[in-house]
Amino acid sequence: MPAQRSAHRLSLYIVLAGLMSMGLCGCGVKPDSLSPPPGAEETVFPRTYPDPSTDPQS
Repeated sequence: MPAQRSAHRLSLYIVLAGLMSMGLCGCGVKPDSLSPPPGAEETVFPRTYPDPSTDPQS
């Protein structure tokens, strides 16, 4: 019984270590700005959101 408990505890520690390392992998250096790839054209949107004529905050 004690050997089975220690095996479960070991697997729990391995899973926790894996989850913690995955969390650290997402904390990489991020660029200040992104530029579109060569040949990409400017995106033009048809209107603003929310529509100023129906916006109750205006």
